[in-house]
Amino acid sequence: MNVFLNVGPIFRALTRHRFSAVLVVFQIGITMAIITNGLAITWDRFTHIERHTGIDEQHTFFLTSSGFTQDFNPRATIESDLRLIRATDGVIDAVQTNSFPLSDSGNWYELQTSTDKDAALIPAASYKFDKHGINTFALTLVAGENFSEQDTLWLNEADSKWPSHVLLSKATATALYGESDWQSAVGKTIYVNQSTPIVVKGIVEQLHAPWVEWQHVENSIISPARVTHNSARYVIRTKANRLDDLMQSLPATLAKENTQRVIRKIKSIQQAKNEIYAADIATVSILLVVIVVLAFVTAMGVAGLASFNINKRRQQIGIRRALGASKRQILQHFMLENALLCAVGAALGVLLTLVLNIFLVSQYALTPLPIIYLPLGIFIIFAISQLAVIKPAVRAMSVSPAMATRSI
Repeated sequence: MNVFLNVGPIFRALTRHRFSAVLVVFQIGITMAIITNGLAITWDRFTHIERHTGIDEQHTFFLTSSGFTQDFNPRATIESDLRLIRATDGVIDAVQTNSFPLSDSGNWYELQTSTDKDAALIPAASYKFDKHGINTFALTLVAGENFSEQDTLWLNEADSKWPSHVLLSKATATALYGESDWQSAVGKTIYVNQSTPIVVKGIVEQLHAPWVEWQHVENSIISPARVTHNSARYVIRTKANRLDDLMQSLPATLAKENTQRVIRKIKSIQQAKNEIYAADIATVSILLVVIVVLAFVTAMGVAGLASFNINKRRQQIGIRRALGASKRQILQHFMLENALLCAVGAALGVLLTLVLNIFLVSQYALTPLPIIYLPLGIFIIFAISQLAVIKPAVRAMSVSPAMATRSI
């Protein structure tokens, strides 16, 4: 027997129970709108959090050395510290730097391929570190070569001088010279803030800017410099499984080595990442809880209304069983009835999903909903609905034909 021959009787049965049918449809529609948009926002935030910064986030930490005496020598301290840190067992490499990805501090400059007024201005975050930075950050050099020791300049805070050579991130080279010609940047002269000429010595695959929400986050420029200041920031990359113990022992060693300063702000890159993305992580967690709770509530609602309707129609089910309907046909009847309600609810859900997304985009500048989420939302809502109605439908299937005679 074709189950779809039951569609007509099912519709007639639903018209006799309009209130419960409308309630299920609206519940399904609203649930689909919230779940679909919630999943889209959750995935968008998750991919935002999990973006690769270009550095070895799992095995890297940083600390700050701050001198406090009048005869504190910043340059001598930096040189001594770097020798000690790099010679420490378990350390892969270390560098003194002005900034690093996820630090949320630093500066940026505008780069050009010429000093012409019409030349495009390309914003790029500025990093200053010596040749050890490539190994410390685990950067991949994809064109050109690394700095040499002779390239490195010692600068003071107020010094505006630039070294003669720099490295660029691939995204910066692409922005300057185009998608197909980014490798040609090596050896060419570019200009900083429309005036200072510098030569590109190499290109790294990826190095994010310090600010995670910056629209040019992929753009960065590296100059071989060490800035002398009473406070020096060191980034240290460790071997596997050595991060935690070196975060404990190395600051103590450095503090003991030079008592004219304090060691502070000791954090792993992963800790810094969790802090800077705290709001996004909270958003993802809350949305996942809301989605799970809403799916459960909807499933309970569908199951509850299905059970209510089945209890009201037990005599009708008994009559159908007495007239020869099999248990399988009874099960198919209620599964199909629920599927029809779900189809109407899903149609309403598509409309509500789009309306809600338009509101979210206009009010909170969120990303427009990718079209793939609509069939995903429909699938999820059908799965929730059909799974929820299985138990009540099985109960209906077990109604005895004797129920037809109960009121006689």
